[in-house]
Amino acid sequence: MAFGFKFWHIPEHRVFHYEPRYYDERKERLEELYKKYGKTMPGEEIDAMARKEGLTEDTGKRYIPGMHIRGSFRKTYEEKRLSQEKDNAPMTIVKRIVLILTLAAVAFAAYYLSKGFVLLLVS
Repeated sequence: MAFGFKFWHIPEHRVFHYEPRYYDERKERLEELYKKYGKTMPGEEIDAMARKEGLTEDTGKRYIPGMHIRGSFRKTYEEKRLSQEKDNAPMTIVKRIVLILTLAAVAFAAYYLSKGFVLLLVS
């Protein structure tokens, strides 16, 4: 007697469906053909020589692991902060003026409230 009602829900089997992001079928076929006939892909000789020498392809500088990562967070933060300061230069002046006026108003109110509180205590 199944009425389609269950006290406990049993989840269905889930399958992980993986599709490579940068899969080029044509390139894969070409690489297989080159391997089959014992040749290297065009351009790989230069890459192999650069790797053997320890050089990067573009600049010719020696590759140091992590050289592109090291300090990149700090640089990005500094660049962002400097660009925001340049963009908001008039706004920072306005913010400072508003802050100074607010502090002056608070000091003024505190002075007169304390005077009134002292008068209340005296009388």
